[in-house]
Amino acid sequence: MHNYIFALFIVSIMSCSSESRKTSAHMDSNKLNNIIDLTAGFENIQLIKLSKIADNVTFIPFETKPASLQGQGQNSLISFSPNYIFYYNMAYDWEGNYFGTIVKRGQGRFEEAEGGTIILNNGLFYSKGSKFIEYDITGKPTGKVRNLYATREFGTSDFLRRGSSFTSVGANFVVYDFPTTLYYFDRNFETIASRVVYVPYSLPTRIASIGEGKYISFYKENVLFYSFFNETIFYVTDTSLEPQWIVNFDEQLRLPKQVMLNSFYLLRGALSGRIESSELVQLTDHKHKIIACYETDKYMFFNMTEIIQLAEVRGKTPPDPYIIYYDKATGKTTRVKGKGFEDDILGFPVLAI
Repeated sequence: MHNYIFALFIVSIMSCSSESRKTSAHMDSNKLNNIIDLTAGFENIQLIKLSKIADNVTFIPFETKPASLQGQGQNSLISFSPNYIFYYNMAYDWEGNYFGTIVKRGQGRFEEAEGGTIILNNGLFYSKGSKFIEYDITGKPTGKVRNLYATREFGTSDFLRRGSSFTSVGANFVVYDFPTTLYYFDRNFETIASRVVYVPYSLPTRIASIGEGKYISFYKENVLFYSFFNETIFYVTDTSLEPQWIVNFDEQLRLPKQVMLNSFYLLRGALSGRIESSELVQLTDHKHKIIACYETDKYMFFNMTEIIQLAEVRGKTPPDPYIIYYDKATGKTTRVKGKGFEDDILGFPVLAI
C-alpha cells in the first residue's frame, strides 16, 4: 500500500521531571516499590490532562519523496538513535529529512529479500533481516555480513531472523528470539552470550504473536526489555539483564501465556469451525495485553489493548488501545480514561503515546 504517505508521528513526550535516573537504575527488585500493580489501574480509571505528565510534545514531519513513500505500518518498526530515526529500512534525521534507504531489497550477498531492522552503532549502520549486514555512514555495505539462514543454532523459531527486536548495547548487539532467549553478538556477528527469559514446557513448531508487540524500548542511557511471560522489566547490559520491576497483572485480565505461544494453531482452529465457540475466542475475549512499556524520570507508561479476536468477522467493534501509567513517587497505577490524555497543551481532543 505504497500510496499511503507516512508523514507525521509523535516522537516523544517529555517528562515533567528532570531528576537523575541514577536512583532507579540500581533498585533492589525485591522491594515493594519495584512492583507495578497494573491490576490496580483497572480500578483507578481517570481522565488525565496531558500537562499532568508532560512539559511539551515534539512532532517530526517525515519528508516525503518518491523514494521515501511508505505503506501503513506498525509502531514496533520505529527505532531511534542520537542522529537518526529508522522506519522499516529507511533513515530520517531528527528534523525529518530523508537520509536514505539503508537495506536494499534483492537476492544478492548484501541484500535482503524482505528488508530488515536498522540501527546505528559507533558511526556505522547495521541491519538484521535474514542476515546481519554492516554499512558505512553513507549506507554502503562494508563487506561484513553473516547469513542467519545458514545457521541452525537458534532452534525452530524464525523470529531471530525476521523479528524487529534488534538493538545495540555498548559495543554489542542484542536480538530477542521470541519467546525464550536474548542473544548477544559482537561486531563480528559472533554469538558471545545468551540470557533465557522464559522456559515453556514445550514450543510449537510455528509461533506467531497476537497483535503488535514492542519488547525493547529506550530512555536516556537505558535499554528496557519487557518479558511478557514472566512479567519482568529488565535493563539490558552489553552481555546480561538486570531486573528492575515486577509487573503484577491478574490472570483473570491478562492474555494467557498459552495463547501467546499457540496463537497460530488456535487461529487456524477457529477459522476451520464455529468461531464463537472456538478455543481461541473462549481464551482471549476481553483479555488484555501489554503492547509496550516506556520509562521516563517520573513514570512508567504501558500501552495496552483489549483482545477481541476476529472482531470484524464476528460483527464486533475492535477495542481502542489505552494507556496505564505508574507513578514512581507514589506507587499508584492509573488507567487513562478513553484513548489517551486530554490534550490541554496542543489543543487536540486526545493524545496517545
